[in-house]
Amino acid sequence: MKTTVVIMALATAAVAGLAIATCADHDEDDRVEELMERTHEGKRSAYRQVKKEVAAQNPSWRIIEGTLPQFEAMSRALRESKDEDIRGSADGYLDAVQEMVKATQRRDANAMKEAVGSLSQSCGDCHFKGGVGGELDD
Repeated sequence: MKTTVVIMALATAAVAGLAIATCADHDEDDRVEELMERTHEGKRSAYRQVKKEVAAQNPSWRIIEGTLPQFEAMSRALRESKDEDIRGSADGYLDAVQEMVKATQRRDANAMKEAVGSLSQSCGDCHFKGGVGGELDD
């Protein structure tokens, strides 16, 4: 009887642990999606602000600098995702954000345009060319 109770307790604990781990993975996936939306969607998103600035004759480095923490947070979420497919498809994004940071530090508008172009390409690679991101809504 005692053995049965112990086995049942262990089985229950194992199932609970699996459920918690699954929820944690789901929460992390939600975090990636939430950051992706906040960073890239809408007129006031970091992505739209940076694209507007790199298209300008004289970009505002203050505005660009203000967007970098959002891109860095998105990079961190992708890099630390428990989903191997997400981590594996994030290289282009991670590299582009690093190049954006370097270009901003140097105040190099041409390098910034190139980095933002690479960032846009990474979006297409993940969302439209068979990547894990799935197709975006128009």
